[in-house]
Amino acid sequence: MRLAIRVVGLGLIAALALVGCASASSAPSASPSPSPTASPKPVAISIKSFAFNPATVEVAKGTTVTWTNDDPINHTVTTGTPPPSGPPLPSGASPTPSPSLSTGDGRINSGRIQATSTFSFTFNEVGTFTYFCAVHPRMVATITVK
Repeated sequence: MRLAIRVVGLGLIAALALVGCASASSAPSASPSPSPTASPKPVAISIKSFAFNPATVEVAKGTTVTWTNDDPINHTVTTGTPPPSGPPLPSGASPTPSPSLSTGDGRINSGRIQATSTFSFTFNEVGTFTYFCAVHPRMVATITVK
């Protein structure tokens, strides 16, 4: 009988020790662990009514910007200085036949973005990026990356 009491007593002590260790390991530590660096929030730009909306954006380095063509015709996102253009066409229509597209400075060139389509670019370099639509060079906007 004494042996049974000792075994049960030792079992209770062992169980209490395990519970104590488990709760001690799950308790919050005195010094919080460093949190991972958050990625910059993505930025959305709409291409609508022959304009980039918003036309001026400031973002952090590493930000992904996505342009969505909400117009019924093609547009581009092309960095650099737009080429000189002729007089505006009625309702902003593209000239026929379609001219060759300017490649700008070659840093960003989306190619033609069709209606309802998107183009994304991640800015990993600090600076000011002026961009335009190569189909409609009067459409100009700026992104500043800090």
